[in-house]
Amino acid sequence: MGLWKRVKDRVKYGKQPVEEEIDEDIFENEPVSTGDELLDLCEKVLGSARELEDGKKEYHIITSYLNDIEIIENMAPDQAEEVRKAAEFVAKLNGERDVFLNTSKKLSDAQFKMIQRQEDEIPDAAKMLHENETYQATVKRDMQYLEGEKKEWEIAKRSCLRTKKRLRSLSYLLFYASAAVAALLLVLSYGLNMDTQYAWIALITLILLLSGFIVFKLEQGKRELRQAQVNINYAITLLNKVKIKYVNITNAVDYTREKYNVRDARELAYQWELYQEAVRKQERYLKTNQDLNYYYDKLLAILRKCHLYDVRVWIDQPQALVESKEMVEIKHNLIVRRQKLRSKIALNLDTVKRERGEIDKMMKARPDVDSRALEMVESIDRMAELST
Repeated sequence: MGLWKRVKDRVKYGKQPVEEEIDEDIFENEPVSTGDELLDLCEKVLGSARELEDGKKEYHIITSYLNDIEIIENMAPDQAEEVRKAAEFVAKLNGERDVFLNTSKKLSDAQFKMIQRQEDEIPDAAKMLHENETYQATVKRDMQYLEGEKKEWEIAKRSCLRTKKRLRSLSYLLFYASAAVAALLLVLSYGLNMDTQYAWIALITLILLLSGFIVFKLEQGKRELRQAQVNINYAITLLNKVKIKYVNITNAVDYTREKYNVRDARELAYQWELYQEAVRKQERYLKTNQDLNYYYDKLLAILRKCHLYDVRVWIDQPQALVESKEMVEIKHNLIVRRQKLRSKIALNLDTVKRERGEIDKMMKARPDVDSRALEMVESIDRMAELST
């Protein structure tokens, strides 16, 4: 609890003036003889006396806080209501501030500062990057389409060349076959005196038909080959132009991505949204702090009128001023702590008195007493007196 921290701080630093401080530096530069039982015992008792003094201080502080709680519990109804309302606002605003402080950052500090430096240009940059990426995708599709067209015409060209090669082979075959048939007919006609007139007509007709077909296909293949080459050249020309566009737009896109350290326009737009959200949260946080300071001052002003021992401790635990259950728990813990301190103080006091008697016996038994021992004994008596 905040109250315990305040108690420990007050014990450590002290709010109430101590009647006489112990000079702890008097022993720093002087060695203590481990063989001197009197000095050893004085050191031991001095430590117990210090614990006793600290315990009394803490006991006084806890008692003062319990008195403050009693004053708060016995406030006039109108004053208590005023305190409760102010404490409610403090508790609520504290909660809002804690939520802000404990919320994990979605945007790193480096990203936030980068966007903050360029916040005037980022909305337009995000829009432009989105348009460039869309255009880049379109150009890439065009480039892929032209690559496909070019490959198709290259395939058509290779097909025309294969057809041309086959037709030439067919023409050679037709020539040799015709020559062989003609030779056969000559042998039959002149060697055997056979009538081959109709055979010659059929052979010549077949040769003419096949030759015409081959010539027609060759001419058609030439035209298709020329057209395929024209189309290939045209596709290459367009592809080169599109590639230049793609390189330019890609450079523009890459530059923007590197500049803002993002993967794409969506990430830049998302970071911009996170930045705007962070700015709004910061503004709410500053507004919350302003309101919180106002209600801090208001609550402190009301509590100061009650002349409390410590008013600032209630700033750290305003919920206790709102809910009686919280106040009861704090009060119970303070009472338990005070009871333990009372027992500890009594035990330390008995220890100091008993060992102080041992010191007197040892001092009476030796005629010469070290001045350091006398100084420690004076400090012990001083603290023991304060603690009674």
